[in-house]
Amino acid sequence: MSTAWTGNAGVLAARIDAYVEGSLVGAAPEPFDRLALDIHKWQRAHNPVVKALVEREPTSWRDIPAVPTSLFQQLDVGTARSAPAHVVFRTSGTTTGRRGAHALRSTELYDRGSLAWFMRCVPDAPSDVAALLEDPAQAPDSSLSHMVALFGDASWHVESGALARGSLDSRVRAASSALFVATTAFALAEWLDGDVPMLPPDSILMVTGGFKGRHTELSDNDLYREARWRLRPSRVVTEYGMTELSSQLWGTPETAYRPPPWLKVVAVSPATGDPMEAGRVGQLRFYDLCNLDASIGVETLDEGVVHPDGTVTLYGRLAGSPVRGCSLVVEEGWYR
Repeated sequence: MSTAWTGNAGVLAARIDAYVEGSLVGAAPEPFDRLALDIHKWQRAHNPVVKALVEREPTSWRDIPAVPTSLFQQLDVGTARSAPAHVVFRTSGTTTGRRGAHALRSTELYDRGSLAWFMRCVPDAPSDVAALLEDPAQAPDSSLSHMVALFGDASWHVESGALARGSLDSRVRAASSALFVATTAFALAEWLDGDVPMLPPDSILMVTGGFKGRHTELSDNDLYREARWRLRPSRVVTEYGMTELSSQLWGTPETAYRPPPWLKVVAVSPATGDPMEAGRVGQLRFYDLCNLDASIGVETLDEGVVHPDGTVTLYGRLAGSPVRGCSLVVEEGWYR
């Protein structure tokens, strides 16, 4: 493991790394519960935001308090900001206000978990990537661009929030083999707003970020239907992640999202915080072992259903919650 983590944090990082590797083959080296509690104990000892949320000593990972995503915008959540060198991922947010921030000593755990779960969920993904996203060299604080860069040799086709349609169309037409096309929902909708070339055979289209914008409400199903008809990908896959987490969920337009073994999801009542019965819609909380530098527990403003097998069906944002999300980068460029 990287020397970015030392002492007890280094021991935890090594245990997390071993858990990721082992759980993928059904042989996790220790119980999720024990590792989660140890991570939380270290986090609350080193970060006052996490400590302030603790009302009683947790005895299960389900008792670990989840930091609301809003606090990542208001406060310094985590322990990496005091490190000599660190990476900061920021939420796209809106054009006003402070953006939420997730600081990491190293992206090593993030990278290992993200790539491993992507390869498990999309094993036939082409390594030739066309991204309707900003180049991470120009947007180093974009966790989405950082993640997609792990998937292969990528070209980038969003500049300053605007879709670079000319370079994207040229890239697709020039491709001599299958492409993995990674896009947010709004970037895809903008691309489909004009003439588009068909993708090469066996190409896969990845869509992330729902229509959580302020200006337009669009139908996911209509977007997927049009994309399949006009672009002709062999498959469409969907991804759900957020800046405040280090792990992602993958699915398809027809199936629920699958979390990796090191990420657990709970639906709770927005009013009381109590867990919902299986199959009931609730506010989503995530418990991510790879989130060592921030908080293992993160509470979102998204709502959905967690099924008995751990998969998740999303139902969008809680009523009245502020707009945010990776699609807004292109949406703001589209409408300004």
